[in-house]
Amino acid sequence: MQSKVSSCSVFSLTMFVLWFALYAYPAAAANTVFWYLPHPDDETLGMADSIYQSFLAGNDNYFIYFTKGTGSLARFLLNGPDGQIYQLSEAEFGQARVEEALAALAMLGIKREQVIFLDYQDGNIPQKDVEAIMRALAKLHPGSSHRTVHIQDLHPDHQTLARALANVARENEVEISTEYYHVYVYRSQLPTEQLNRRPVLYPEIKNQALAEFGRWEPDQNRYAIGMSSTPDLFNAVRSSPYEYVDHEIGEILEKSVIASHLVVSTLDAGYQLSLGQRLSVICSVELKSSALQLGVHYRLKSNLPMLNLALGAGYHFGHKQPYGMLTAEITDYLILAAKHIYKTDTNLALGVRVQLF
Repeated sequence: MQSKVSSCSVFSLTMFVLWFALYAYPAAAANTVFWYLPHPDDETLGMADSIYQSFLAGNDNYFIYFTKGTGSLARFLLNGPDGQIYQLSEAEFGQARVEEALAALAMLGIKREQVIFLDYQDGNIPQKDVEAIMRALAKLHPGSSHRTVHIQDLHPDHQTLARALANVARENEVEISTEYYHVYVYRSQLPTEQLNRRPVLYPEIKNQALAEFGRWEPDQNRYAIGMSSTPDLFNAVRSSPYEYVDHEIGEILEKSVIASHLVVSTLDAGYQLSLGQRLSVICSVELKSSALQLGVHYRLKSNLPMLNLALGAGYHFGHKQPYGMLTAEITDYLILAAKHIYKTDTNLALGVRVQLF
């Protein structure tokens, strides 16, 4: 696995250098905008109107996609207009997603030569590589604008890109402006009325770009992937009069290190304290016996945008036995858990998790 990631990193960095030498370097910094995307469709779901406004302003726009989105399970479940389920190979699926994104960008005024697709693995984009690319562009184009997805998006790749840009922007030798766009805000617990929002000025253009993700034309390598895999997001974006964007995320980044949640399920109720992105401590009371439970959970790496798996272990003070747990976190509030108490019992639980701060 490590050798595959390393070779992928070398290939992606080489592709970036070649593209950068041919297209990005000649642009003037004052009106240069770099857009960093983890996957195809993030640009249209999160920032379509801002892209179009940047095009109308006459800016030199350059797009760097860090994956082709091949990790999505949607490639096994594509619904054709004939009612049949179609499956694509990983390479076919990746190219089809590329074509969707390029078609959507064309609606927003962006040409193919302004776009590069790197080939990192979904869910495993190396932050050091992202920072290296961002740093190179920032230093060669002081005063340029750099835009990406948000740290509060519920996908590790989104969080990697947001964290990388925030780190680079804080470096002493870097003079850039930044913007971070929410993509998954419509599926989160975030109060949209309290977020920084930007009115959509060209909804008809945005909707034309969104429509490109619903085209079924196999002879043109188009399989309506975006609309098939996340129809709720596309419908929400279509009807939204706003984009949600922050110019900096330093304060949010600091707060994301520690988070507090109330967790209530069909088995127990408790308090969860998250320490960083993966580790959390949970103290709960079993509803049936009122017994105290104390455990530690570790979130596994995942390339699925709305699903995370966590392994847990702890001690049940009522049975006086250790327990093990597997938890599936669906979006950022639904949970499905399987808990086994040593030599005692195994149970399934369905519950919700609500962030306190």
